Amino acid sequence: MELSEIRKEIDEVDGEIRKLFERRMVLADKVATVKAQTEDVIYKPEREDEIIHNLTENVDDSIKMEYTALIKRIMELSRKYQYGRTLKLRNCLDIKYLEIEPKIYSAATIKSELYIVDSISKDNVITVDDHEDLAEIILSGKCSAGIAIMENIGVDVSDGLHKILTNNNLFINRCDIVIDGIYRKKVVTFTRDLVVLPKHNRLKIMFVCKNRSGSLSSILSMISDYGVNLTEIHSKPYIEGDWNYVFMVEMTASLLMEAHRALIYQLMNETDEFKILGSYTCTD
Repeated sequence: MELSEIRKEIDEVDGEIRKLFERRMVLADKVATVKAQTEDVIYKPEREDEIIHNLTENVDDSIKMEYTALIKRIMELSRKYQYGRTLKLRNCLDIKYLEIEPKIYSAATIKSELYIVDSISKDNVITVDDHEDLAEIILSGKCSAGIAIMENIGVDVSDGLHKILTNNNLFINRCDIVIDGIYRKKVVTFTRDLVVLPKHNRLKIMFVCKNRSGSLSSILSMISDYGVNLTEIHSKPYIEGDWNYVFMVEMTASLLMEAHRALIYQLMNETDEFKILGSYTCTD
C-alpha cells in the first residue's frame, strides 16, 4: 500500500473520530446539565478508573498503553467542557474580590528590602524583621499593604512570602520588575483584599496535587487546554501530606474572563488544596 493511500485512510478515520467526539461532547453537555441541577461533583476518579479498566481490559498489549492515554485525555476534555457549562448553568464560583484600585497610604516591608521600595514614600513605610512580622502588622491594620521581593528572576523565589500569602489570606495586587545590579526582581504589593481589574494579566495560585499517578501531568495539560501560559512555577515538599508537593504558579489569566474562571473552578475541584494568591499586571 502506498503512503498516500494510508494517509487517505487515516483522514477517513480522523473524520469518524471527529463525529464521535462531537457526539461525546453532546452527551457531556447533558451530564453537566443534570449535575448542575443536582449539584453533583464532576470529577469522580474512582469511577473514571473503573471505566478505564473496563475499556482497556481486552485491548492488545501492543497498543494498550496508548489507548489508555487516549481514554484519559477524552475524559479530561469532557470534564473541562462540563466545568465551563456548569458555571454558566449555576454561577457557582464563589470568589470574593474588589474591582477598584486599592489606595495604599502606608506599607510595611522587611528591613533588608527597604531599599527596593519606590512605589510609596519611605516615610510611610514600617520596617519589620521577617515575613511573619510583615503578615502580623498588615492583619492588625497598622498599615494598608505589604511590599516584598517575590522573586529574583532566574535565581530564586521567596518561600517566606509565599507562606504568609497562603496562610493569612493576603493577596498580591501589584507587581513591579525592578533592576537591582545584574538581577531583575519581582517586587509585589499585597493587601488583605483580592483585587481584580481589567488590566490585570496575571493570576498567582497555590495548589496541592492529589496523591495519584499522573495528577500533576493532568493539571498542566488542563491549564494548557485553556490556552493559559505558565510564567512561573516552583514547588516544595508539602509537610502536611505524605510524599506530596505544594506548587506555586503564576499564569497569564484573568478572573474576569469566562474561560479562565472555568479553569479556576476546575482547579479548585481537582486538587487537594487550592488558593488564589493574587491578581495583578506584569509586563515581564
